[in-house]
Amino acid sequence: MILRFLFLILPAVIFCQQDGYLSLYNFNMNLINPAFAGSDGSHVLSLISRNQWNTIDDSPKTTGLSYSLSTKKNVGLGVSIITDRIFIENQTMITIDFSYKLTLNNDGAVFFGIKGGGNSYSADPTPLSGFSETPDPAQKSLSRFNPNMGVGILFRMGKFWFSGSMPRLFNSKRDDDIVIQSRDRIHVYLAGGAAFNINEDFAVRPNLIYRKGKGLPNSIDFASWVSYLNKFDLGISFKSGSVFSFLASVGLGENVSIAYAYDTYRNPTLSGLNLSGHELAIRFNLGESAPDDSNIKESVEE
Repeated sequence: MILRFLFLILPAVIFCQQDGYLSLYNFNMNLINPAFAGSDGSHVLSLISRNQWNTIDDSPKTTGLSYSLSTKKNVGLGVSIITDRIFIENQTMITIDFSYKLTLNNDGAVFFGIKGGGNSYSADPTPLSGFSETPDPAQKSLSRFNPNMGVGILFRMGKFWFSGSMPRLFNSKRDDDIVIQSRDRIHVYLAGGAAFNINEDFAVRPNLIYRKGKGLPNSIDFASWVSYLNKFDLGISFKSGSVFSFLASVGLGENVSIAYAYDTYRNPTLSGLNLSGHELAIRFNLGESAPDDSNIKESVEE
């Protein structure tokens, strides 16, 4: 009953998006931008898992996995997998990422990226109950694989960076039914940020991420991290839809880092419904790291 109520009221109070909701995209940035493949180290493996509204059965769950490597010819390669499960819907997007690094004369660099793959989508409406015992012809199972491709660009200069990407270029239909009109919608991501050293021990890393889905409202996420010795980080983020997040990460040695995000709502009505979200990420740098000035701390949402 509570889940049905949420499906009715939340679209009116939250800027919903179709892509998976994540707060710790800095651990899997090439999920949305192929230009990041190979940009943070020679071999980088990242895993992220999110439970949203975990007090409710069949609530949204998102898992992301990415692996990337860099070569000596300024080429980056990677693979990205992200799965979303919510109530009657399941989808998995798998892509292969390719990037090319162009070094600039002013100590900057531009990475151009392209990704190719597809999205596997399925929905089983049988758990839904209606007001009539007569079968609803629109209540049918959906299952489809849509090939797709995406592009992205990443610009870095010193402590500043800018990113733009479209993970999906094609607005593919998930079903041939003219009534349901379920689609893999096109999304545009724009992001930017910087790193400012306060002293030898502390640094501040603000960033802003904007996302627009075709036919959907704008989504904006502003986050700021405070880093100690470049190993212990604390942060907060404010997102569209009255979402407020606490962020934390810790580096374990030179090659492993772990992060956690807790999301809640600033809106008193929504915060009283106990609709919090929990997110955990782990990242392994299995090879040579990228320069410190290219490390990025950022976050986004659905």
